[in-house]
Amino acid sequence: MDTLISAGRRALVLAMALVLAAGGTVLASGPGTAAMDPEMVAALERDLGMSRQQYSAALEVERQIPELESSAQELFGEHYAGTWIEYGVSGDPRVVVGTTRGIRHARLGDAEIREVTYSLAQLDQAVTALDATTTSRVLRRLDGVQSWGVDVAGNRVVVTLSPGAARERAALDFLAASHVDTGILHFEFSEQVPSTLINIYGGIRYNGCSIGFPVTRGATKGFVTAGHCGGVGTAVRINGVHVGSFQRSNFPGSDAAWATVRQQDMLFNRVWQYSGGATYAVTGSQEASIGAATCRSGFRTGWRCGTITRNNVTVNYPQGAVRGLRESNACAGQGDSGGAWVASANQAQGVTSGGALGSDGTNCGIAQGQRRTWFQRLNPMLNSYGVNLVTR
Repeated sequence: MDTLISAGRRALVLAMALVLAAGGTVLASGPGTAAMDPEMVAALERDLGMSRQQYSAALEVERQIPELESSAQELFGEHYAGTWIEYGVSGDPRVVVGTTRGIRHARLGDAEIREVTYSLAQLDQAVTALDATTTSRVLRRLDGVQSWGVDVAGNRVVVTLSPGAARERAALDFLAASHVDTGILHFEFSEQVPSTLINIYGGIRYNGCSIGFPVTRGATKGFVTAGHCGGVGTAVRINGVHVGSFQRSNFPGSDAAWATVRQQDMLFNRVWQYSGGATYAVTGSQEASIGAATCRSGFRTGWRCGTITRNNVTVNYPQGAVRGLRESNACAGQGDSGGAWVASANQAQGVTSGGALGSDGTNCGIAQGQRRTWFQRLNPMLNSYGVNLVTR
């Protein structure tokens, strides 16, 4: 079974960074307490089991991350091993910075500095080596090898295999061909096999997928979504009306696409929360840290929340490997593909790629500590396609 970065109920208090939505009712106020969107609070209470006080405390820690991360990268250089959030026995959040260099005299505000074995660059290089192996002419199939990605807090690259895969020649050949130091690798087993999230069930959607974020390219209106939802030229239909088509699409390799809508269609910087007419505002696209709370929206399972658990994950879908994904323990299901992910202070994060699903076509019934859902990062999509996120 999967073992994610966090374990136990303390991991479920990572309720931060999802506040300041416009138009929400103020549920708490006072020094250090932000206005909380009521639908966000309800979803985080349901999915993460945290208190409002833990939410507020974690948000304050999350706000320190960008400056601390920048300082840590400058201080440690090539020895930098990542920044993440951890929780103490009482559930108090703290920032941890990893380094492969001696730390006796190093100081970074209130952050804990921890000496580890591998730098972040070494972890990413290991993922790159595993990725390169998927293009080998010798290894045509990777049966049983599900995914691999960086576990920053564990200072390792986690390779997830189907049960029994370690005894299969394909898995062994894959690992041997990569020439990655086995000391950097950690192996996990999961009965839930990765799958893209397409189906034809009804709900708020386009075609059989979910819209990510509205974007513009000059005067052209459109949205970003998952690449496996359609190839270039695929027609886009919303509520049975033909509104546009896919302009760019990449899958596998990455899982990204953007499609057009009509000029008369209105673009809003909001994400549907599947609770009456409630929506969540998006004002930017700064990426959240490992350990930060995140929520996602899609027509199959609605509005669901969790935490970001891994970076730079490669998922070996049946259609081919997709690289550079982020992993979360928020649940999703078939039909949620392409849907929006948001995190701290109204920041867009990415679009749903896939998940390791149960027999019902979702992973919502799987224990959160064993749940894996992946999303394509938004900012590389915006840059690659030359589109602009709608933020007001």
